[in-house]
Amino acid sequence: MKKLILTAVFVFSVISLMLSCTKDDRENNMLQQETSIESYVKTFSEQRVQVYDKVWRVVMVEGTESVEAQKGDSVFFDYAAYIFNSGKGFLFSTNKRSIAEDAKMTQDVSLFNKWKVRLGNGELISGLDEGLEGVKRGERCYVVFSSRKGFGSVQIGLVPKMSPLIYEVWITDVKKN
Repeated sequence: MKKLILTAVFVFSVISLMLSCTKDDRENNMLQQETSIESYVKTFSEQRVQVYDKVWRVVMVEGTESVEAQKGDSVFFDYAAYIFNSGKGFLFSTNKRSIAEDAKMTQDVSLFNKWKVRLGNGELISGLDEGLEGVKRGERCYVVFSSRKGFGSVQIGLVPKMSPLIYEVWITDVKKN
């Protein structure tokens, strides 16, 4: 009986150690991603960069309106979603026909519609949701974030688990709600 208890304690200790290493490895991976993103964003010295809670927004073209999107507002936009690899890496999704055709992506044409989301309602992954706060109509920007704010340790479609992401976004409208 004593041997069985010692064996169980040993197995439990090994499993606990493996799980904590995995958690530590994931955290280290996310920190490395965020350091890489920060280095990439610094290359945009001429653009306005906003950072909020480890989500970076690089404004490539300023918006034309004074109304900024806040939580609860509706945002209409086109996007191209990439796996971040020191910049735009593998394109895994878009609602812009020209980008899909250039990348030879085959997808249902019904997906080529502007997105309309209400910020803060959980309709988007947290990195994109947080990154769109403050956007204005006419703005074109990159929203970049680590797997911490993306899909985390889950593979979604073509996106491997623990992938940092970069979205190129074209804001077509912002409606106050």
